[in-house]
Amino acid sequence: ISREERRERLGTLKGQLSGFEAQILDLYLRGLSYVEIASEVDRSLKAVDNAVQRIRRKIAQYLSRGEYSES
Repeated sequence: ISREERRERLGTLKGQLSGFEAQILDLYLRGLSYVEIASEVDRSLKAVDNAVQRIRRKIAQYLSRGEYSES
């Protein structure tokens, strides 16, 4: 997919995330480890892990609704 389309899809997905989850996703996509993310956002490792799990569930829901196609 094109960069523009990828950015648009990511923006749509982020609209379904809380501010904290969107921040965690940004850091995760930049390649930071859970430990690095926890340090960056000054939260516990468990809070980061929980946020990532919520993000994964929301991504699965987003994909299951058919709002995303691999083209």
